[in-house]
Amino acid sequence: MFIICQPEDSNSYHEELIGIEEDLFSSLGLHFKTLDMASGDLGAPAYRKYDVEAWMPGLGRYGEISSASNCTDYQSRRLGIRYRPSESLSMNPKRGMNLAPTQFVHTLNATACAVPRMIVCLLENYQQEDGNVIIPEPLRPFMGGLERITPKSCSGASLLDNRISTEA
Repeated sequence: MFIICQPEDSNSYHEELIGIEEDLFSSLGLHFKTLDMASGDLGAPAYRKYDVEAWMPGLGRYGEISSASNCTDYQSRRLGIRYRPSESLSMNPKRGMNLAPTQFVHTLNATACAVPRMIVCLLENYQQEDGNVIIPEPLRPFMGGLERITPKSCSGASLLDNRISTEA
């Protein structure tokens, strides 16, 4: 997800981006935490960054599944992206209309969903003892109504030991 906005709006848009990510992971029933990253952990462009980490049983720890960064004007300065404020017109009796100087926009970006990590997270969190994987309710319409993924040989072994049947 990407946002280009006026500087005074970037903090509220940053909160909106992280809210979208948190709503997505909550709707999928995942156990996650949101981290407000320390400045020493930020890359050069980021003024502020949130990481979302979900519980990954296979790792025995939380792993990053998305992030949201407010890069303020770092990227727009490099790209030359500017705007002119709407209240920029003023009347000067000697010179006529004056336009306010242009300003750099703020840029924000968010992963929303790192697909490979999300697939691992869903498989590990929804795998049952018999090897079946329950499909979370919000994803079922995208899976043709399928409620579970069943291994070809359902002997109670983990998905790592069985191939998932993909035949129609």
